[in-house]
Amino acid sequence: MKPFTFAILAIAAVTAAARPRAFSFTEPAHTTWDSVFTDAQAKNGDSLYKAQCVKCHLANLAGGDDGSPLTGKDFNADFEGATLDQLFDQVYSRMPPDNPKSIPREQVADIVAYLLAQNKFPAGAKPLTENPDQLKDIKIVFSKP
Repeated sequence: MKPFTFAILAIAAVTAAARPRAFSFTEPAHTTWDSVFTDAQAKNGDSLYKAQCVKCHLANLAGGDDGSPLTGKDFNADFEGATLDQLFDQVYSRMPPDNPKSIPREQVADIVAYLLAQNKFPAGAKPLTENPDQLKDIKIVFSKP
């Protein structure tokens, strides 16, 4: 093989190896309509919400001067199509604003379950997990399929 031909083949091989692989996106297997939390969990979340969240987001979840709405069109616009790990992370890493990450993850799961219940999603037999990998598999969909 001539040196020039070898150089061309070597460049082609390096270029092919450096090319990014095709991105593989898997649609979440579940939605918020798949009964991803329990009534008991949402009830516990109600108590936690009243203790941790009501001062900014108000008792009716409509939001106030210090907190955004957690139901209705503004909430829907913020989270439609997101996955539950994104909502969970928002609550866990940013709330309460004066002491972020102070709510234990298992309690955040209960608060998120309460938010789902207040947004009229159905409860089921299995509690909402706090595992981010499993939460990534649940898409927030507000329109009932």
